[in-house]
Amino acid sequence: MKKLSSKNSSTKATTTARNLETRFDAGQDVLDYFDVPRAVVTHGGARPGAGRKPAGKLRKTVKLSPAAVRRFQAYARRKKLPNFSAALEDVSAAL
Repeated sequence: MKKLSSKNSSTKATTTARNLETRFDAGQDVLDYFDVPRAVVTHGGARPGAGRKPAGKLRKTVKLSPAAVRRFQAYARRKKLPNFSAALEDVSAAL
């Protein structure tokens, strides 16, 4: 009966700072070197204060004839309003 060599045993060698890069480049498992449950994500995900600020308005879909769209666009230009929505809001406030 042959004695099993320690090189072929089922126990895997512990990863150390010295052999970490070599083992990683060789495609070996190096997770035993890291404390995975305590990993901290340092990038990605939501950031506080990021994104578009709420305008306090509701989005609605309205179907208008091409002539009505031209009239509202002309009204927005005459009144120097920033966009089509501002023209609709200005006219609806007058109702």
